Amino acid sequence: LFSNRSAAFARLKNWPAALQDAESAVAAKEDFPKAHCRRGMALLGSGLNEDAYVAFARALALEPNDPVALKGRQACISLLPLWSSQRAARWQRRRFGADLARPSGSTKVYAVSDVHFDHKCNEDWAHRIDDFKFREDVLVVAGNMCDTANGLRRALTTLRSKFRRVFYVPGNHEHWVHPSESAKFPDSFTKLMRVLEICDELDVDVHPAAVCRDVFIVPLLSWYTAEFDEDDPFPDPLGKVDQHCRWPIPDTQVWKYMMKLNSAHVSHLYHGTVISCSHFLPRRTLPFSDHFKAAKSMGCARLDEQVRELKGSRRAHVYGHSHRRHVETTDGVMYVNHYHGEDGGKTERAPLLLIYDGRGLISRTEDICDGAPVQR
Repeated sequence: LFSNRSAAFARLKNWPAALQDAESAVAAKEDFPKAHCRRGMALLGSGLNEDAYVAFARALALEPNDPVALKGRQACISLLPLWSSQRAARWQRRRFGADLARPSGSTKVYAVSDVHFDHKCNEDWAHRIDDFKFREDVLVVAGNMCDTANGLRRALTTLRSKFRRVFYVPGNHEHWVHPSESAKFPDSFTKLMRVLEICDELDVDVHPAAVCRDVFIVPLLSWYTAEFDEDDPFPDPLGKVDQHCRWPIPDTQVWKYMMKLNSAHVSHLYHGTVISCSHFLPRRTLPFSDHFKAAKSMGCARLDEQVRELKGSRRAHVYGHSHRRHVETTDGVMYVNHYHGEDGGKTERAPLLLIYDGRGLISRTEDICDGAPVQR
């Protein structure tokens, strides 16, 4: 009854009523694929594209060949790069220009990557960050915070309590769907939608925004391509990297879709100092350990084209993944990787990297708290 009435309301484009009935249908029979399809259609009609994708993905988890669910999911995949949903519009109004008038000398920007908060030493390290030292400052986190959504919420909650603003991009670990999460996340895009939702709830920035006058931070989603391996630019048929990822599109096309998700943000007009960030490497010349064909899962050269489309008088790009700390300036862009690592928290005061000091771009490590180290 609820499912059929939802369809009738959808034909009338009465989306609130269609959604209410669809949600009642899902609640009454959660393993009914058609109910999830009805919910997806109502969400799509309501301009809630991210939630609609999740609904269609759940329908397909129950019935992989359902034609309505397949068509609905594809519609969402086409719409998501436009960032035209109600949630994206709300963020644009609330976050992008909130600090446009803030004096440029009143904030600093720090960077870190690969924190792996689900390792206890790193959770302890995050809690040791001074509660007051960085209250007017901004932190850029270049991916691989946690493997699970619940762990990510805890990690970002901790960091958000220490800094005025936190900008974050997911890494490969955040796209993993472990067996413990498979009931929640039918695929890795569903997991990504949840990651974005968590960030929205915690006021963690995943989209571009000004952090003060003439300073912008631009997070860029990314994935790797085998073409990054210049000596053998083809996928490894025996490769077993990121086996926990479940993509609704061919694995070799994921990097292209991530580029599309960035397109709307790259097209914005920026000025002054522009700091972009991604998890994966944007340039083949940046250092990494090239063992066991690692280059095939290390980066994406096309990402650097997007980095360089961002116009500004001073530019920096923060990245992670390579397990190597590095700073270099190439053709007017400062590339920064401040790798923390799975064991980074074993160093009690493992530092952050200051990349903007209120006057300009800089590269200087800074302790997470002042005073003498605790004697153990």
